[in-house]
Amino acid sequence: MSQCLISLGSNLGQRSELLHRAAERVAKSSVVSNFRASRLYETPPIGGPGGQEPFLNAAAAFDTESSAHEILSLLQEVEQWLGRQRLRRWDARSIDLDVVLYGDLVGGDSHLVVPHPRYPARTFVLHPACDVADHYRDPRFGWTIGELSRHVAKAQPSLCLVGGDADLRKLICRRLTEDHGVTTFQSSDRVMTTGTIANAPLPPSQIRFAESPVQKDVSTADAAMPAGPWVSDSLPSLDITDRTHWDDPRMPRLIARIQHVTEDSSWPAPHKIWPKGWRYPEYRLEVTDVEWAIGEVASALDSMRCPCRAVTDDGSWWR
Repeated sequence: MSQCLISLGSNLGQRSELLHRAAERVAKSSVVSNFRASRLYETPPIGGPGGQEPFLNAAAAFDTESSAHEILSLLQEVEQWLGRQRLRRWDARSIDLDVVLYGDLVGGDSHLVVPHPRYPARTFVLHPACDVADHYRDPRFGWTIGELSRHVAKAQPSLCLVGGDADLRKLICRRLTEDHGVTTFQSSDRVMTTGTIANAPLPPSQIRFAESPVQKDVSTADAAMPAGPWVSDSLPSLDITDRTHWDDPRMPRLIARIQHVTEDSSWPAPHKIWPKGWRYPEYRLEVTDVEWAIGEVASALDSMRCPCRAVTDDGSWWR
């Protein structure tokens, strides 16, 4: 048996009825046992075209002997049964079902990536998930869903970009400031002395930054932290492997690992998707289109502070 966590959402049509029918269909599947649903939560739409209605979101946990792909097929069949049409990214949708975690599985292909690459930034997934799977652990960095949710909520939404290349990270930061008013920290005066973050051939404890001989080192560890969301184009000077620093507001809530995707490098092997050893929560960003990536990072910051209001007292809404 594997423990599986899924997310459910709807902001089009009869939202509560659609979620009820979706959850009931999944729960009664022959490949699902011990189905538990969270409360229903109402949240504002994040990103996408304007004029959308609020979402109703929920999470469900269950046990299964089926593969992750078989569970994905089940969810897609339920979506099709309920008439979902996939027209535009982030558009309004009658029903949205995703696999978030599947046991200890880490990996992906063109159809499915688990754990879900961007769920750590999504409060509208984390809050419901805490109702039913607070103790589930993300196999990449070892934190429970409850620990991750509390960590994201402890300070302002914030990301440190790693991977990709320096020019791409700086471009994303510059455009976030220009287009979205996000405070950003850029490391033009910092140089890496060992290792490379992009492929992380060295464990994090051996990756160090040195002050530029020309300019004073300006890092998130030395700067006055802004009152709102912020993004840095590199890791902070604080040792990110030291647990005593994790609650420091100068630490990012998440590491955003960039994978610059081409036709030849799309969906790389798991060890390239999430290098082992960081032990700090990550958000994975596959960059095929820079404009999309900038909007995705801005949406991630909004998602990290997304208000979630419970609209049911328990998880019995689907019965």
